[in-house]
Amino acid sequence: MSRKHFPLWTVLAVVLVAALLFGGGVFSSSPPSAAARAAAIESVIRCPSCEDLSVAASSAPTAIAVRAEVSRQVADGRSDGQIKEYLVARYGSAIVLEPATTGWAAVVWVLPVVVGIGAIGLLVLVLVRRRRRGDVDLDADVRSPDVDPVLLDERRRFLTQSLADADAEYLAGDLSDADYLALRQRDLTRLGLLASTASASVRVSPDTADAAGASGSTDPLKGSTNARRRRNRWFLLGALVCFAAALIVAVPLFSSNRLPGQTATGSVNLSPSQQLARSLDQAAAVENTGQLGQAAQLYQSILSTHPDNAVALAQLGWIEYRTGAAGSSTSLIADARAKLDQAAALAPGDYAAHLYIGTILLAHDGNAAGAADQFRLFVGAGPPARVLAEAAPTLRTAFAQAGQPLPAGVPAG
Repeated sequence: MSRKHFPLWTVLAVVLVAALLFGGGVFSSSPPSAAARAAAIESVIRCPSCEDLSVAASSAPTAIAVRAEVSRQVADGRSDGQIKEYLVARYGSAIVLEPATTGWAAVVWVLPVVVGIGAIGLLVLVLVRRRRRGDVDLDADVRSPDVDPVLLDERRRFLTQSLADADAEYLAGDLSDADYLALRQRDLTRLGLLASTASASVRVSPDTADAAGASGSTDPLKGSTNARRRRNRWFLLGALVCFAAALIVAVPLFSSNRLPGQTATGSVNLSPSQQLARSLDQAAAVENTGQLGQAAQLYQSILSTHPDNAVALAQLGWIEYRTGAAGSSTSLIADARAKLDQAAALAPGDYAAHLYIGTILLAHDGNAAGAADQFRLFVGAGPPARVLAEAAPTLRTAFAQAGQPLPAGVPAG
């Protein structure tokens, strides 16, 4: 029994379009939040003092200033276009990373569409010409009345051998039912046409005559072959439509730099917690590079909207203590202590605040016993192994000066 083969590439084309439409958020109707709008604009605005970096990816003071200006204007209710126009008027057209949609810059947007349409046209042309080649009379050179009988006999032997080869491959399992029947129908038809045009003087072998007679009878496979061809035409048309739709959706979807969660409309669907985590990661990255002033500004910006965030409080307090200790500023050290105490009260299970408070008690106050108490809380909070190893020398000093045993888990050194 013949098996029906559904074209897999048609299914893949449909899945591609569905993934682009739904995964890209084309059908999302929820309006973006103010933070999402600001993040989307920041991703396409160049840092004024950087090279090929957006203000969202830069920690330079100018980038921080632009982000603050964008957030202020978003809060004032200005549209994305108005904000970009303001920045262009202040910094020049090069401030915008995405290409313009007018003039020669529009080629960046138009060229992918033109290339895509050309690719579709080329694909259609190749497939049509291939199908036409399949319908060409393969035996036209031996169907003239004055054909050489030797050439005609060679063609018959070739087709007879082709039928035998197809039988052998089918029995060996190398041909599917549909392919075997199609090949057999084709060669039998060719044999029948050769037999009908042969001259009376040409000898026909018994096997060939039988094959020709069989091809001359009504073959039920012919109708199924035609139906399969019509079905394949529809599958081809459907695949081309899906490919064109995918191209139309993909060009605006991937033609600009998109942040995680950004949709085809340019918005960024970040929840408040995701936006907060993004800001904390950016501040920590700046702090790790040693740019304490810029990191302090970022943490302060977080606290302006999340005044009870324990992580920002602890990190800003630690930065203020280091700055105050370096400059012998008692007021800054006092402010740092207040922030760290507040962070420890808000999140007693956070190891960072206890580590910082213990370090200040040991290094600034000489209070080894008080530092040991904070360090026990630090170890009990389960800090990462890397952090614990880095803090181990300070912990050993504090517990040795306090005459207390070192907590379990602290490297003995």
